[in-house]
Order: sequence, then C-alpha cells, then structure tokens
Amino acid sequence: MKFIRYCLLSVFTLIIAVNAAAQGHYNVMGTVADEKGQLLTSATVFISGSEKITMTNERGEFIFHNLDPGAFQLSVTMVGFTPDIRSLVIQTSSANVNVVLKSKATELNEVKIPAGNTVEDYYQLFKAQFLGISPNGLQSEITNRDALKLNYDKKKGLLIASADEFLIIQNKRLGYKVRYLLRGFSYNAITNAAIYDGDINFEELDGTPKMKKAWEKNRLETYKGSFMHYLRSVYSNTVTKEGFITNQLFSAYNIKNDPLSLDKIAIDPRPLRYDTLATVIDTSFIALRSPDFYLTYNLKKANAKLKKAPKKNRVSTELDYNGSIIRMPFKEAIIDRKGSYTDYRAFYIHGNLARRRVGDQLPFEYQPQ
Repeated sequence: MKFIRYCLLSVFTLIIAVNAAAQGHYNVMGTVADEKGQLLTSATVFISGSEKITMTNERGEFIFHNLDPGAFQLSVTMVGFTPDIRSLVIQTSSANVNVVLKSKATELNEVKIPAGNTVEDYYQLFKAQFLGISPNGLQSEITNRDALKLNYDKKKGLLIASADEFLIIQNKRLGYKVRYLLRGFSYNAITNAAIYDGDINFEELDGTPKMKKAWEKNRLETYKGSFMHYLRSVYSNTVTKEGFITNQLFSAYNIKNDPLSLDKIAIDPRPLRYDTLATVIDTSFIALRSPDFYLTYNLKKANAKLKKAPKKNRVSTELDYNGSIIRMPFKEAIIDRKGSYTDYRAFYIHGNLARRRVGDQLPFEYQPQ
C-alpha cells in the first residue's frame, strides 16, 4: 500500500514538473469602445495583480504578449466611464476581448466628516485599514490622497471611502509603485471590520543597488507564508515541504460573546494529504477539493510533522495569532501555477492572512530567489 501511495505521489509530482516545462505563451488582445461604438484612445488596460499595464492606441486596440496559461482579471478604466472588469481563463489559445465602457456622471470629491473631527483623523484610519499596519503598510504612502472621497456615519460608526481614479501608492519597503482602482471600501468602527475591493497593478521603483538588495530581502520575507506562496505550493504539491501546516478544521467558536473573535478551534492534528486533495486538470490548472482547514506557516515544525505525524485525530486548541482559518464554500477551487484562482469567492479567510492588506501584496510576476 505504501508503495502504491509512493508511486501515485511520484506520478503527481512528475506531471507537475512536465506541466511547468510545457507552459505555452499566449496573447490577450482586444478593443475598447463607448456605448455608441466609438473606439476609445488612451483607455488604461491592465491585468490585476500583475505588472502588466498598457493604453489603447488610436484605433482603441490593446495587447498583452507572452502570457502563460492561467486565470486573469482584465481591468479597463478611463475618466468619465465606469470601469469594466473581465475574468479570463487562458488554457490553449490567445484571448480576444472587446470591451464597451459605460458613461458615468462626474461627482464632486466631497468629504463629509462630523464636527469636531479632522479629515486627517479619518484619512489615517482609512490608511491603517487599507494599507495595513505591518512594516510594509506603515512604509507605504498614498501620493494622490486628494482623489479619495471620505464619508463617516457617526451613528453607525461606518467609514466609507471611494475614488474616481487610481490611488497611487509608494511602497517604500517593497520597492513598488502601486496603482489601485478602488471599487469600494467600508470600515465599521463598532465591529472593527474592514471590507474593500479593487484592482491592483505594480511597477518596479528605480533605486540604487543597495536599495534593490533591501527590497529583495523584504519581498522574500513578505512572500514566505503568504497566501500566494501557499497556493503555489498547492500547485507544485510541496505544501508541507515549503513550511505550511494544514489541519482539517472541525469547529471554531469564541468565549467572549464577540462574533469577530474565534478563540477556540477543534482540528485534526494530522496534516492534510495534498496528493489526495489536489488533482491535475490539465497542463495549466490544479483542482483543490478540501474541507475547511486551519493554516499556519512554520518551516521547522512542518518538516518535523513530515517525519512523525500525531496519532490523535481531534484536539481543541486556541487560535494562534499567526494562524488562519480557510473555508471553501464551493466544491473545489481551480488554481494556476502563479498562485491565482478562477473564482474570487473560492476562499473565505479569517485570521493572520486576512490581516495582510494592500501594503503586503506582491505581483504575480514575483519569484523568490
């Protein structure tokens, strides 16, 4: 039986290796027009989560060359129009997308702040919840903060933010200029919960060799244990070897009568087996079928568990500050080799990974040295 399992694992790993070597290169191209069919020049087109960005030419055309198969989100924006977002799955051929932008009414950048409070107070609150309070978030600055609209409802304790243009962010610790197209942001001061949505694009900053060396170190530190790192390890079937410990989650509850607090969890201490949970779909995608699980990152402990797995099948413990609860509402999640997935609703995350904000994000092009 052990021999059969070993053979299956070896075949799975071999298929992954062949997949990585057989990646093709495809293009995403198309046109952008308004509702009257007039082709639009200088519309901004980018692939969210990446460093790829361009503008339409005088014929309203755009193109991205040499993309590996995978899941992508194409975003198109232009002043005076509602942004258009398209989810694309590239498998065996290039994609041609014709986008029609809808006009929208121009609004004034009103800032509605209750008497006795300053705009700066609420900007700093937005910044902490949006960029994060990690070392990366604290060293990030929004350079065009005038583009923000802030509105605070004192009775509900709700801070709302929006923007009609890209928020331009200088991430000084990771060495990126970030463009963020904010679709929505709300922060509830009563429950201390922030929800935001948008599309992100990265551009390398210029710097001295010393600065670039520091950026590379900080990027690697940020990457290790990130959700991107985890998904890539799922794709390559190296989850435990790369330092992730995943345990099936039976229940999570709190003793503080606080809906946002998860103090106690019940888990199976034996690591999940990804050779049975992850299956190859084709040369580009993996399907992950998993129960709800508890995820932590610790390279030393993970490799120790490879050698000696616990015998118990259920234990109760406290939710570790560095731990994350991952719930999968659908039957499966389709993952590609760059750590992207085809449906943004595929994972619900609570805990450590949920606290990582815009200041902690890396582009899909990033590869650890």
